[in-house]
Amino acid sequence: MDRTERLLHRLAIEELNVEFAYLIDHDRSESVADLFTEQGSYGRASGERSVGRDAIRLAYATRKAKGPRTARHIFTNLRLTFESDRRASGSCIMTLFAEDGLPPHVAEPFLVADYDDIYECGSDGHWRYTSRTITWLFMQRDGKVSPLPLGGTPHPT
Repeated sequence: MDRTERLLHRLAIEELNVEFAYLIDHDRSESVADLFTEQGSYGRASGERSVGRDAIRLAYATRKAKGPRTARHIFTNLRLTFESDRRASGSCIMTLFAEDGLPPHVAEPFLVADYDDIYECGSDGHWRYTSRTITWLFMQRDGKVSPLPLGGTPHPT
């Protein structure tokens, strides 16, 4: 893969990460599962994991049923390793501001986390997650749990 191809693939993966955040932050989380391969997985380093688009879609539907939530996912420091022109692994850092209910809210981060991803470029030319794993590093508030029930269980902070 030459430098131009590598940069184009990187831009496409950055776009995937931006779309992931946008869909969640703008109350369109029912579409997040489409950013994963058919058998893609989304989980936490602590073990909870939803496998397959249907399971990921169910996790977001369960979260949405709890009522309004205001969130902004901020992804930075994307680092990629291309295994081929169709497969890459990467990591990035997420800072999350989130509160239940409608805005405005106090501007206080909910958490800072690492994301470790495996990406695959499909036959349609679109990059998707085959695996996305979040590791919580810093949490602002004790006793809070993730509102997203990956693997069917809430995650305590």
